[in-house]
Formats: sequence, C-alpha cells, structure tokens
Amino acid sequence: MRIFDDNGQVSLEKINDVEKLLGYSFPTSYVKLIKEHDALSPIENIFDFINIYNKSDERDLNFLSFKSNHLDRDMISNQDNVNDLDNYGIKDLVVFGICANGDYVCFDYRDDVKGTEPKIVLVYHDDFIDYEDGTSTMVVNHVAENFEDFLNILHE
Repeated sequence: MRIFDDNGQVSLEKINDVEKLLGYSFPTSYVKLIKEHDALSPIENIFDFINIYNKSDERDLNFLSFKSNHLDRDMISNQDNVNDLDNYGIKDLVVFGICANGDYVCFDYRDDVKGTEPKIVLVYHDDFIDYEDGTSTMVVNHVAENFEDFLNILHE
C-alpha cells in the first residue's frame, strides 16, 4: 500500500486499550498497519462495491486515528455514533474509517467471528430503511469478506 500521509506510529498498548474499550479484537493485518501508520491516508483510497440497489458504487477512505486527543474526540465519538445506532437496530460494528461524504467503514462483528476475521461493511450515514412499526435502521452494505480483501480492492 502506498501512503500519502499518516500520523506516525501507535503503540501496541494503545491499540490493545482501544480493543478492550470497544470489546473487540481487531484483525492482525489492521493492527500491523495501524502500528506503523496512524490516521493513514492511502494513495489508493478508493474502493468499489455493489450497493444495496445492486449497482456499482465507490467511496474514498480515511482511517481513523489512535492518537490520544484525536482518539478521544473522533474515533470514540464516531464509535458512539455507530454504537448509538442501537436506536436504529445496528450493533456490533466498529468504525475504522470514514468516507468524505460521512459514511462509515466498519468491522462487522454482528456474526460470530471466533476464529475468523470480521467482514468489512459500509454504513450509510444518511440512508435508512423504514419499517411498518415506525422504527428504522441505517443501511449497512457488505464491502469485503475481511480486512485483507478490503485492502486489495483499494485503488486510486
């Protein structure tokens, strides 16, 4: 992966603290990448996927930061936004990136992933599915089977 910009290294201790705080273990390849390149802005920052309307779509990506001030303000607040989606019927997603339009790129821990890595999904920040009972859910769209596959679909 070619890197445009980053905020330097992150200690494994810091990453482990975030994992404990969120209650999930990150994929090994993600931890390895983030340890060396916090708040990574990759040159290949576009990914293509099939959206919920069965059409080709694309988004850009900026990784969230683990640096202490940035972490407290952005990563955790973004986690809170997504984890607050309990109101919208969504649980067990962990944000690791944000698109320029505000959509979230997440690790999907909704399925039992023991022994496997979480899938990668996109949560539309402004697209909802409304149900007859008056509730709604933010749209979650599958992007990749795991983090390695996700990295392989990034392009300029």
